[in-house]
Amino acid sequence: MLMSLAVTEGVGYQRGSKDRGHKIDFIDVRRAYFHAPARRLVYVKLPPEEEQEGMCGKLMKALYGTRDAAQNWEHAYINFLEKAGFVNGVASPCVFYQKERAVRVVVHGDDFTVLGQETQLDWFRKQIAEKFEVKFRGSLGPSDTDDKSIRILNRVVTWTKEGIEYEADQRHAEIIVEHLGLSKHSKPVGTPSVKTGNEESPALSNEDATAYRALVARANYLSQDRVDLGYPVKELCRKMSKPTEADWDSLKRLGRYLIDKTRVIVGFPYQERPETIEIYVDTDHAGCIETRKSTSGGIAMHGNHNIKTWSSTQQVIALSSGEAEYYGMVKGAGNALGISGVFKDMGIQYDVVLYTDSSAAKGISSRRGLGKVRHIELNQLWLQDQVARGKINVRKIRGEDNISDSLTKHSNPERIKQTMRGVMHKIVQGRHAIMPHVAQ
Repeated sequence: MLMSLAVTEGVGYQRGSKDRGHKIDFIDVRRAYFHAPARRLVYVKLPPEEEQEGMCGKLMKALYGTRDAAQNWEHAYINFLEKAGFVNGVASPCVFYQKERAVRVVVHGDDFTVLGQETQLDWFRKQIAEKFEVKFRGSLGPSDTDDKSIRILNRVVTWTKEGIEYEADQRHAEIIVEHLGLSKHSKPVGTPSVKTGNEESPALSNEDATAYRALVARANYLSQDRVDLGYPVKELCRKMSKPTEADWDSLKRLGRYLIDKTRVIVGFPYQERPETIEIYVDTDHAGCIETRKSTSGGIAMHGNHNIKTWSSTQQVIALSSGEAEYYGMVKGAGNALGISGVFKDMGIQYDVVLYTDSSAAKGISSRRGLGKVRHIELNQLWLQDQVARGKINVRKIRGEDNISDSLTKHSNPERIKQTMRGVMHKIVQGRHAIMPHVAQ
């Protein structure tokens, strides 16, 4: 979200002055837990050189390995930021906003990501350096003197003349390809998955099942940043408890897809400030041959910027396509309210527009009560209240224009490319200059 705001007009920069816009600082607190006061009595055994009979040590600071060390650190940095004039977020306690200085901070463990004007970032650096022992990792920005690339959480973020680019750690894709016995000389395929039958298949051996789980877990981590992997990886994850030889074949197809598609760049181009958060949802009714459960998929957009994607199996067995599509809308609406809540924590208010290609689901969301669809779960009807109060605006789109379609089913190459274009994901060859190679 900070990257999106940095290149959004009216927030990160003013019209005609991109080179004087906001910058993003990346700050790491060294030995973070040792800066946090202990909040409960904890006694420890003294080291051999200090040991005395009948004596022990009382912790004054949080110690790595103790149960509440992370919570103590959270209290420490919240206290620091609130004293500096920041307001702690309600939707996300990791988000902070200083209204007078227009500085926004997101904390992830001991990493601080800060968005603001250069003079305000200088002020924040001074404040945090006086409180904690820190390492200033870099400052991305639009001017020629700013850093242009940085690795954060093993992802690469690059500031270009067109905006910001973000890419996942492509080493995960390379490791999957290698461990499946494939190479760049193997034959690639155009789709990560295909629809298969429901025939019985022998279970994998314990050793192969362990390898399957390890590779699928790696693919699941990678799919957070790649919309093209959302549905196929979700399906592979469903088989982790008792994988079969057929599941291994499905995993190998994913590997073949990744052979020439290890690197994907997510674009955040400069844009005008949008008026709404747009959510695209779709559902494949009873798509699972074994359980007849449906799959919900969705994409959250902040203008032209992709904020979040998801593909998940519905827990309820829907009795109609309209019911399944409605449950998909509820999932999308929940994500929308969470995203708009985080933006509100950052000092920006957005309305929500929810797009669906189902007239039946749109009709259910726009009325009150069950109506003739008596079998809908009552705890899903909160969406009707949100629509009636104007908190969420539901709009109908054509199925062929719904960019979330490939997150609900096995799709052809053209459909996958359409989704990737819609969310500014681009498959490229090569390697970023600061992206490390797989360790041998």
